[in-house]
Amino acid sequence: MADFPKTSFYGEGQTDLRGPRGEPGQKGDQGDLGPRGPEGFPGTPGAPGTNGKNAVYRFGMFATTGILAGEILMDHVVAQACTLSPDFAGSVASCGSPPEALWTGAITLNETPVGALTITPDGVATLSTLSPDPIPLVPLDVVTLTAPEPADAAMGRVRITLTGEL
Repeated sequence: MADFPKTSFYGEGQTDLRGPRGEPGQKGDQGDLGPRGPEGFPGTPGAPGTNGKNAVYRFGMFATTGILAGEILMDHVVAQACTLSPDFAGSVASCGSPPEALWTGAITLNETPVGALTITPDGVATLSTLSPDPIPLVPLDVVTLTAPEPADAAMGRVRITLTGEL
């Protein structure tokens, strides 16, 4: 088809050869899907993941005021196998109302001592383990934090979160 200049189609006083626009029609049904292409080659499998979960297991406790001598402050039943790092690395503890004297709570695993939570009169909380080795946990193990004797009336707002690697 030849490419004619635009003006060659118009008569005198005409600006457009098209007539007035009509009403829009109704939308038609969706057509069938086209043919599917061939299946691609499988890729290289990646490293095993955690299905969107953190690769850690966390559990914790808090106590407000009136902590009694020998009171069990945490008694956690482990739900998933994990390993606590030496000196509970990755775990955190804090105290909002510090004790009048050094306060050391015992951390046990199935009633066997494995570590301690120590809080100074300045309110500095420190976690420590009795061994330099990691502490493996399996489901149904019980991790317990017990307050020391005697009780310290000033002590309160103790918080701890232990973190184990899966």
